[in-house]
Amino acid sequence: MIRVEHISKRFGGVNALRNVSVAIAKGEIHALVGENGAGKSTLMKIMAGIYRPDSGQIFLRNEPVSLNSPLQARQAGVSIVSQELALFPHLSITANIFANREKSTAGVLNKHKMREEARQVLTDMGVHLDPTLTVGSLAVGERQLVEIARTFHQKSDIIIMDEPNSALNAYESGRLFEILRGLRDRGLTIIYVSHRLEEVFSICDRITVIRDGQYQGTWATGETTIPEIITKMVGRRIEESFPARSPLPGDAPVVLSVKNLAAEPALKDVSFELRAGEILGFAGLEGSGIDDIFDVLFGLQTAASGSIAYFDNRPAPASPFQAIKQRLALVPANRRDQGLLTSWSIRHNASLPVLDRLLFALGVIDRKAEGRMARDYVKRLNIVTDSVDKRVVNLSGGNQQKVVLAKWMATGPTVLLLNDPTRGVDVGAKAEIYHLCAELAAGGMALLFTSSEIEETIGLCDRVRIMFRGNSICEFQKGEATKVDVALWVSGRGQHQSPL
Repeated sequence: MIRVEHISKRFGGVNALRNVSVAIAKGEIHALVGENGAGKSTLMKIMAGIYRPDSGQIFLRNEPVSLNSPLQARQAGVSIVSQELALFPHLSITANIFANREKSTAGVLNKHKMREEARQVLTDMGVHLDPTLTVGSLAVGERQLVEIARTFHQKSDIIIMDEPNSALNAYESGRLFEILRGLRDRGLTIIYVSHRLEEVFSICDRITVIRDGQYQGTWATGETTIPEIITKMVGRRIEESFPARSPLPGDAPVVLSVKNLAAEPALKDVSFELRAGEILGFAGLEGSGIDDIFDVLFGLQTAASGSIAYFDNRPAPASPFQAIKQRLALVPANRRDQGLLTSWSIRHNASLPVLDRLLFALGVIDRKAEGRMARDYVKRLNIVTDSVDKRVVNLSGGNQQKVVLAKWMATGPTVLLLNDPTRGVDVGAKAEIYHLCAELAAGGMALLFTSSEIEETIGLCDRVRIMFRGNSICEFQKGEATKVDVALWVSGRGQHQSPL
């Protein structure tokens, strides 16, 4: 259905792709996997007309083509759902689904017809959203579903999906997989990029591995295993277990105490304590109130009631500026909109929260110190780049996430809030982030952690508190709960433990 032959692409001093050839059949779900920076996104963007290759050829339905723009690719039947959502937040769901393809009657927009078609495509996906809602009012997972709905409505016969369920809960992901299987059964071709290899093996027919910009091979999912694919991705075996950590001392001081906290729109009643050197996890579905906890603690949102007390009697921060001064840091779930200035360099992003520490006497920025700090974090976090002056927009998603981590680690926080820090990050980088969290906790930092992957939360955290409909309903100590246990509780079906 689509194949690329001898594709190469270079960005400055980096070879993103080198002589890559891949063939993808009609009516299959074909996985494209590799580490962050391996070249997956570059290959997808070439197929979608976003980038042009330096050399090589693209074939659609066995005919050579030149895809010089995304519009040209869509007209040829190729659409892409990007991990970093390309939506208009101030417009409605309907307007986003029909962007650049509006329907009109006698030169006047037929809003009713578009709204009903949008409602139908959402219904077909099993998504219960009002198409008149403004996209900016939606949660990240809901926005992801709108992006997918727009691509489905375009009726492309080749759909490229870059981490399409990275922000979806278990139910939404399951529904998405049902839709993808249905599309495949109708003859559509789906190119599926994901770092969640369990999902890749459950939904995909074949897997292609890219490493360091080069093709490593293609395997049928029934003829290989997850460890074998990981080894092909990273060139070595990855220790899959979470880092071993010593039990938290009984006399570890409480650094944060939250009592009966409530906040709009979802948080109703939450109490907990966080100790120095502890990693405390929260697990819950979209809208369970976890985002509200993180936002209130970082001063992004005002609590409706309840109290927040710090070990040194500091008041709860009324703004992110105050939070930074009080040595709190937040790695947000949405790195592009909330975590980075993507048109800026790695250096400028990493130094932004600590510029006051990098000034000469007259308020002039010490560029040498700024560069040293950025290079130190690039090395420490293994950020793949040829320069700290490279614009963040030109990094892979996983390396962008590492820049967010570098930016907040530079502030030297006492409390680090991690909202889905491994979203869109490959298995090798995930292991690095797990060990970084363990290292920070061992140094006395207190970490508040949540993830869209339940196994991460229960594997990394000392305790896991379950959130359901704005309330914290139970707590598990490390090792007490399985993934199934937590999944039952977050969905409101837990039975074997009394609520808090």
